[in-house]
Amino acid sequence: MNTALLELIPALALFCLISTITPGPNNILLAHSGANFGIRRTLPHVLGIRCGMTLLHIVILLGLGEIFRLWPVMHDVFTFIAAGYIVYMSAKIAFAKMHSSKNSLKPMTILQAASFQAINPKSWASLMSASTLFTLTGDLFWPSAFLCIIAFNVATLPGTFMWITIGKLVSSKLQDPTFHRYFNMLMGILLLTTLPMMFVQNL
Repeated sequence: MNTALLELIPALALFCLISTITPGPNNILLAHSGANFGIRRTLPHVLGIRCGMTLLHIVILLGLGEIFRLWPVMHDVFTFIAAGYIVYMSAKIAFAKMHSSKNSLKPMTILQAASFQAINPKSWASLMSASTLFTLTGDLFWPSAFLCIIAFNVATLPGTFMWITIGKLVSSKLQDPTFHRYFNMLMGILLLTTLPMMFVQNL
């Protein structure tokens, strides 16, 4: 492997790990899923995140970020659609019923989790940054880009399962209806707190 590519790996892996460990929409939803459905039933959610982020990463590398730069109004429209969906998801989580209810929230499917990445502001911010900071010029652009894609699919896994485990650790307490209600309210509120990052990016 080219020396320049090897020199990228430590910083790239650290960037991927930190971007996954820090709170964001995916992590809050994973913690909620881990608490309510356990690790095994959350695995499709994890796979969906990885598929969705990989596809989004490739699209960004192919130039979607440049389109947003040329036509900022498209990014503004995207931002408000994304904000509306996150508000909807926050309310759905906050007022989710106990498992015994027919209306109980279900774990995300692979397709749902993958689709969510298209409106996840943290996914966009992380991947746009990585596509700028960790790609090399000239003939090394695509080799460094593929290295970045691989890093995001490997180095992010510890953070992903850390958040699922955090949720799983409180799962036994969710049998208490009061704790269940307050936990879901907290998860819904935490998801709402990710909204400002969308609008900060536009300043």
